[in-house]
Parts: sequence; C-alpha cells; structure tokens
Amino acid sequence: MAPNIPDASNATAIISYSPADFVSRYHNIEINDVSVSINKYMIGVHADDDGARRRNAVRAAADKKRLVVNKGAFLRARMGKVSPDDCEHILGLAVESGAVKEAALQDFADKALGVDCTGFAVAYFDAIGRIDIGKYSGGAGCHFLVDRAFKGVPKGSSPLIWDADEARMGDMIIWMTSSRIETRKPGHIALIASSDVLPGSLVIAEASGAGDGFGHSGPKNNTKTFDGVKQEGGVRYISLNGKDKVIIVRPPASFG
Repeated sequence: MAPNIPDASNATAIISYSPADFVSRYHNIEINDVSVSINKYMIGVHADDDGARRRNAVRAAADKKRLVVNKGAFLRARMGKVSPDDCEHILGLAVESGAVKEAALQDFADKALGVDCTGFAVAYFDAIGRIDIGKYSGGAGCHFLVDRAFKGVPKGSSPLIWDADEARMGDMIIWMTSSRIETRKPGHIALIASSDVLPGSLVIAEASGAGDGFGHSGPKNNTKTFDGVKQEGGVRYISLNGKDKVIIVRPPASFG
C-alpha cells in the first residue's frame, strides 16, 4: 500500500498507510532469497558492544570494496533508530562485502540491528512523508512529537483525542497526561494501527522490549483495552489495560 503523502498545510489529512503494515516491513527484510526479521528492541547508544563490532566489521569490509555506504543508516543503527530501509541497506552490504554469509544474516540482525519506540515512530512518519528521518537520525523524543502536534493545529484547537470512536489509524498514543507529564520511564509511544477501533480496544503498533509470543520484541502489533477517560487533580488521561495512563495525539501534517 502506498503511503499517503499529505499537504503540509493540511493537518487533518487522513493517513492511509497502516503502522501494522510498517511493522511487517521490519519483519520481512528481503536480501536476495533470504527473509530477515528485525526482532531486537534497542534503546540508548550502542557504540562499543558486540552488535557495534559486527556493524563496524560490515562497514569496514564495504569501505574496502568501495561500496556505497549510507552513513546515516549506520548512525541510526548505533542509536536504535533504524528504519526498514536502513536495515535492508546494512544487511545488503553485509552480504555484498562478504562480511556476513546469507545463512548468518538473521543472527547478525538479532545482535546488531534494533529499534526503540521513538525510532519506530519517526521511521513510520518518515515513510509517510511527515518527518525527515535524516534530520532526526539521533531520534526525536515524545515531548518533541507532542509539541509539534500542538504547533500544527489552528489556534484554539487541540490535537488531543479523547473519544475512542474518533481515534484513527496513525494517531500517536503517548504515555503522558494532558499536562504533558510522562507516566512511564523511559517514555513510550505507540501508534494506532487500524482505522477501525475494536469495541473497547485499540489495535496498536509499537517497538518495546516485551515479546509478542512469536519471537518479536522490538517492532510488533498489539492490542490494548480502552478503559475510558480519567481525571486526577484536574489532569486528564486515558486508561489502557487498567493501568497505563496515556493521551492520544493526532500527528501534524509535518513535524518539521
């Protein structure tokens, strides 16, 4: 399905490319006749571990053969911010340079390639033309994404969605309250993965450390129960799964 590329002046443009399909891109990286799945949740800078050494070996072998290297892809890999295209590039270089055999690509990916929650969200919004991943190779935090959503709406309007029936595909679920205080450390973001909300539930796509039962941590699809809007001391939030305190935020047409 082709991404919906919105007019930057139209913050209400409807997203037609499902985050669930984007998760599938991570799970099906095709290198020649091999399919590789990106299963690793990777948060923080990884510049001097086994995965970093493996990536550095690929880059050195590619440089030696004078292959074209996307430096941004390797930077994002070090930061846990890779897109599916980044993974395809690095895995392709691994084989073309001779650094990794095709049969060992999945093991390489499991050790050297991963993405965290904001990395996944930025890569998705890059895929639909709303942010430039190259500009935010080191990531863009939850507060930044929320602030840009508020900046992208007309004066007097709000990007916050409080009714489950109004939530739609591509909306951001942020673990914070209406006062923009994070309710989880580190912060977390997920994306609504379906334009049709199941009764009492939200179908979401996210990258997290919890496994999905099918060998995937990192990018995955999930379901959360929608327990309604709560209020404490004048601060509002939506309760998910009886414990998570979140807000649902409509993304802007452009994060800038």
